[in-house]
Amino acid sequence: MPVITEKNVSLLGEQIMAIHRNRVVYQSEALFVSPNATGYHYTGSQGYGLTTPATGVTQSTGGAHDDGSPYGWGCDDSWPDWNPNGDDSLLAKGHGSIIKQLKRVQTANYGFSVNRTDVNQFGHLSRLDSILVEAPTVNLDLSYYILDGFNERQLGFVTDGATNTLSGMMSAELSQAGNNYFILTVPEARDVVLGDVRINDVGDENSKTVISVGNGYVTDYSVDISVGAIPTASVTVEGMNIRSDVGATGNDVPSLDMRNGSLMSNAWTGGKGVCNVDTKCTGLYSLPVSESGYEGCNDVAALRPGDVVLDIQDAGLISRNNEGDGNDTMGSAHIQSASFSIPLSRTTLQRLGSTFGFTKSPDVPITATVSISALLSDLKQGALTDLLCKCEDTDISIKIYDPHCVDCTVKEDGLAMIYTMRGAKLDSENFSSTLGDNKTVELSFSCQVGGADDPAKGIYISGKEATSADLAGFPPAWTGLNGATNEPATIDGATNVLGYRK
Repeated sequence: MPVITEKNVSLLGEQIMAIHRNRVVYQSEALFVSPNATGYHYTGSQGYGLTTPATGVTQSTGGAHDDGSPYGWGCDDSWPDWNPNGDDSLLAKGHGSIIKQLKRVQTANYGFSVNRTDVNQFGHLSRLDSILVEAPTVNLDLSYYILDGFNERQLGFVTDGATNTLSGMMSAELSQAGNNYFILTVPEARDVVLGDVRINDVGDENSKTVISVGNGYVTDYSVDISVGAIPTASVTVEGMNIRSDVGATGNDVPSLDMRNGSLMSNAWTGGKGVCNVDTKCTGLYSLPVSESGYEGCNDVAALRPGDVVLDIQDAGLISRNNEGDGNDTMGSAHIQSASFSIPLSRTTLQRLGSTFGFTKSPDVPITATVSISALLSDLKQGALTDLLCKCEDTDISIKIYDPHCVDCTVKEDGLAMIYTMRGAKLDSENFSSTLGDNKTVELSFSCQVGGADDPAKGIYISGKEATSADLAGFPPAWTGLNGATNEPATIDGATNVLGYRK
């Protein structure tokens, strides 16, 4: 029997500490997004501006150099201390990071694929090499419970309800380089919320890891609402680069310089966080403190299907459908589910001299669809010939209210989200009847998305979060006031402040 000595105990302790993680589950992960992929991922000393100032005399409050580039760190500035409590004497919360955590995330799947071309020649049976001639593709699929429009706005959608929601994504000034996405993982059996702060407090920051996707473009957005399920949004993203880092503070951004395909982190030399004398250090990121986004029973944890009102203006040709805001539903179809989809397929624009594309432009025209499934109730008089001669369009709206108590009153206040399809056309109406089951009707509508100057056609999203006077529903990348671009904001009389939105 071996003798237990102090040395053996010490070795046993080292072996225990060396045990690797068994698994990763949802409690240990959180998903973040930045409003742009340029590398300017920090706010100024007063919380404004896409800048990376250090503390001390060289700190700035925003603005730009003579060449138009935002202020950054000087080469002699040191990296500021981690600041989880948002101490105003240091920097804004989480280093003043403009990176935001997405709420109520349910799934996050990511990976990449590389298309290679074999190089063969006479005299060799096998290939000489397999080289890259096309840009690699990084994929990220995520889903979350719909809440108040915060996630949609961070992803680049306009949520004021009055502007075409895709206006920013179709603008080169606002979406040329896409967004960066970050998946934080903390040690096993630790919650990300509060856990990352405590991990840092004990000096174990390097136990965190981050998977980041650079230059990510939204290629599909869909909403699924059905009886017995929480309303959920699903998003597909295509990126240009993916990387993994140890620690969540002061890492190189994963994005590429879309002008030449080089890494954004090549803006400096000498290793991570070290810049040369001719550049500003703007290619770093730090993830902010993770939060649950839920403040207890007085807050909204999730929206419910019982608080959804679907208005399709009785647009079915044969079946009588729900009309209005639920005040006249007797005899109309009993809607069971509604699926709302905006496909945003993109083409990677490439040019000689760069392996990667210089942008991913959306393929236009963009056709959005709404599919509705309902239990059939009453029919109405109609004929296909009537539809062929019908010129009028239909406006379809899906309104989701904050959770209401169980009562018999019509929902009139507390709107959380509104999805509106303007200029919709009925594409199909299909009936199904089988033994032992209810007769159902499936309706499909579509519309082509118009530009920002076309208020009659397109998709319009309105979120409760956008009602804040200083947000107005514009994405964070819209740095100018009132949606204007390339115009510095003026706050409390101060000029030359880059107006980053919250």
